Amino acid sequence: MNDRQLKRRLTEYLDQSKDAQVEPEQLMETVDLCVAVMREQTAPAASRQSFWAFLSEVFHFEGIPILLSQLAVLFVTCLVAGSSPMSPYELPRYMPLFILTVMPIFFRGQRYRVSEVEAVTRTSGALLVLARLVLAGMSALVCVTFLLALEVWLQRSWENLGWMVIYCLVPYLTCMTAMLALLRRRRKDGASLCAAFALGSVVFWRYSAHLFPWLYEASALGIWVAAVLVYSWLFAKEVVFIVHARQEIDMYGIVD
Repeated sequence: MNDRQLKRRLTEYLDQSKDAQVEPEQLMETVDLCVAVMREQTAPAASRQSFWAFLSEVFHFEGIPILLSQLAVLFVTCLVAGSSPMSPYELPRYMPLFILTVMPIFFRGQRYRVSEVEAVTRTSGALLVLARLVLAGMSALVCVTFLLALEVWLQRSWENLGWMVIYCLVPYLTCMTAMLALLRRRRKDGASLCAAFALGSVVFWRYSAHLFPWLYEASALGIWVAAVLVYSWLFAKEVVFIVHARQEIDMYGIVD
């Protein structure tokens, strides 16, 4: 049923209601038709375009800046690792930088005051954030894998690989979850709070080995594993919220 037919049917029911009471079943049927038409008119981009096609469009405009920013962090980290021996517990300090460098892209709509436009257009804010999240995660995965391979090659041993993976996961998941939570809460100061949190994480992990040496002992393995599980669960909740907002045509990331 198109809009003209729906309008004519509603007009007929309104005319009937002047002389006689409309049956509840007929009224509910009309309401259902109205809802169906509204959903069709306001359907998200995913119904007209696949997510992977949209992801390629986002990569065309934002993929290269995301990749270059991640490669810049990788270059600095490899430069430090190559100039002097790096212990595994020094890796966490560099992980928040992978979030800090892509943060301006995630908060670009807020910086240019077009967050509400992004949220109500055919792409929707949730779909755009999801695409950026995929691009940032893929580029970070490539960079961190290369960094771990470099560390293994410099140490000539696979013995500490498990520890290095955990040391990378905890700070990265912490900062990424914090950024997504700030986006979801639609705070106007979300960008500055995210930057402060990432920089604070860099400082914390920089001095954590001196302040909390017991944290890097073998007996603390349970704490690290628990941290990975907790932040993985929180990160998964944020991603599920984004996917749900996209499917339900809910607005996401609007600046109030």
